[in-house]
Amino acid sequence: MADAVVFMNPVPSKAPQISAFKFLKVIAVSFDKISIISSSLDDTEDANVINVKYKKQSNKVLRIINFIWFQLKVFLKAMITLKKGDTAFFWVGDKMFSSMLLCKLKGVKTYFFLYGMTSLENASKKAQTTKKSQDFLASKADFVCAESKAVLSDRGIELSDKTRIIHLYVDDLEVSPKRENKVGMLCRLASGKCVLESIEGFNEFHSKHPEYSLEIVGDGILYDECKALISKLNAESFITLRGWLLHDELFEVMKDWKLLLFPTKTEGMPNSVLESMSMGIPALCSPVGGIKDIIKDKNNGYVLKNDDAESIAQALCEVLSDDTLDSVSASAKATINDKFTLIKAQENFKSQMGF
Repeated sequence: MADAVVFMNPVPSKAPQISAFKFLKVIAVSFDKISIISSSLDDTEDANVINVKYKKQSNKVLRIINFIWFQLKVFLKAMITLKKGDTAFFWVGDKMFSSMLLCKLKGVKTYFFLYGMTSLENASKKAQTTKKSQDFLASKADFVCAESKAVLSDRGIELSDKTRIIHLYVDDLEVSPKRENKVGMLCRLASGKCVLESIEGFNEFHSKHPEYSLEIVGDGILYDECKALISKLNAESFITLRGWLLHDELFEVMKDWKLLLFPTKTEGMPNSVLESMSMGIPALCSPVGGIKDIIKDKNNGYVLKNDDAESIAQALCEVLSDDTLDSVSASAKATINDKFTLIKAQENFKSQMGF
């Protein structure tokens, strides 16, 4: 077996690291040695971690200088690490321009991963720039990868001999024997996750079903706005903002949930949906990105028709009154066991890579 090098953007929080380390486990059995080059990563037994210092700057000029300096340092680190015959993966690597250049200079085979398009969440300059950099680096890679066929099709990319579908896995999580009348949300608190619409929708739903409550796990730029909206609606007694939770704390909270509410404008293969399904918690989701390849309406989950407050309220009423909720819960768990275990993910990776 050959060696692999994974290139990843500087890590702003623990969330991207979780998915990256899962990716390392998926590919670990297929390579003699794996190195991962990024910034602020923890150590892991599955790879040689190479951190390149990267400091965020508020000043625009300093930010540009810092970014260029980071590219140079990554190039030099990769020059030492990367050798001809290796395989290079760009996992959340849309900022790793110098790495792609070096791979081309050394004739290293490159695999670039695409995810949900943040440009569909908002029209900000940052989101548009991210999409452009993703499209550019994907065009330079030897192979374009995604965790789902639908992620590629949403970007107008057809399956070909230059595309690969490589997904992650979910740990086998315990199914709680008894759940409370709780709905959960697990997401970034951002406009693209329709969290404000969800709060309004749940408030409307609660007026007809006062026995239910909503727990929102996550953090983001809309945290204060969400808190203010809950207060305005006098909903503090039945809508709770829990903020960001560590995984062990998260699963302790989730075990009481009867349903995961997951409206979103764009998505790759959402780990929060997969983890909920592994716990036997069906998801009520928007049909976007990789969700379209996972959720079968009223079989192993539920599909939202729209992501406005009225549609969310109506969907909650229908789903939580459905007497097939238990069978959908069992099908959700079965979906994970059939496809999204670590062994299944490793087998799929070998198949897609031709190993």
